[in-house]
Amino acid sequence: MRLGIHLPSIPPRSRLEHAITGLADRGHLILRSGRPPAGSRLAELGEPGGDGLVRRECDVVVGGARARGPLALVALSQARAVVLGLEAAEHLRWGAVERWGFATTGGFGVVAEEESAAFLAQVEEGERERVALWPSVRTGGPASTHLDTALLERTCERALARRIAGPGRAALFVDRDGTLIEERHHVAEPDQVSLLGGVAAALRDARAQGHPVVVISNQAGVGRGLFPETRVHEVMARLRALLRAEGVELDSIRHCPHAPEAGCDCRKPGTRLLREAALDLRVSLTDSVMVGDKWIDVDAGHAAGSASVLVLTGHGGEEARAERPAEARGADQTCADLPAAVRWFLSRAN
Repeated sequence: MRLGIHLPSIPPRSRLEHAITGLADRGHLILRSGRPPAGSRLAELGEPGGDGLVRRECDVVVGGARARGPLALVALSQARAVVLGLEAAEHLRWGAVERWGFATTGGFGVVAEEESAAFLAQVEEGERERVALWPSVRTGGPASTHLDTALLERTCERALARRIAGPGRAALFVDRDGTLIEERHHVAEPDQVSLLGGVAAALRDARAQGHPVVVISNQAGVGRGLFPETRVHEVMARLRALLRAEGVELDSIRHCPHAPEAGCDCRKPGTRLLREAALDLRVSLTDSVMVGDKWIDVDAGHAAGSASVLVLTGHGGEEARAERPAEARGADQTCADLPAAVRWFLSRAN
């Protein structure tokens, strides 16, 4: 996502500030706006968002509880959604302009759990579903893997999806290694990321026709202790940057950090990541397609109720030749590569 950050409204050393640094580490484009308060860690983060009345376009504006500035930035940057770090006491001081602006933009907010009861008593019933709670568990560690960062990321995705599309979109779920980028054994360094031919153009075509693109990736190297989860985000950030240079913004990236023997439901062929993304992005799983170079990708798509495509890049050729159990369901389509899979997806969706 391209995030317009309204610096003056974001308190230094706040949970919101920390989560924004985590989003930058995850590869989201950060566009700064306004003069930061003293002690802000966001002062040099990302890129300038523009001066005066000229602002670079962004997808979501993120700001603090003082809403007037962030809401003005929404108009100046032509943002499609706004997410605010809310506080019950500040919300009581909002005037008619702030309340009207938050309502008409379909604004989302994040509030501390200890303030949730007081805050929800102050808002209309229709706004309550647009309020998320900061995680009650205060974890430490790097910003990219922090629970607050994950919560803010999903809230921004939800806010954007509910402003740009109705429910029931067909999504393109895609595996990463061997499907989007060259297959390497446990990609653990950003400089190892190399897009496969035609990938960027194919994803651009899918998004141009209104289909969100969601990366679903197993990252067992974390669970096996081969590299930390921060490295996954660094690699994913490089993927975002390479695609952004080609005019493609990924709608979401979801990964499982567990080893195969962990028994989790987020590792493909488990479906949790697909189901959560579908909920956040207003996606119809039955109309969507999962594309990957392994049978676990195909199986995950089918288990979620989607169609599935096996591509012959990466491990795909070997997988296609492998013997499968008689009861195993085959791919709905086998394609040479991702561009061919996207062409099939678009013909099916349209």
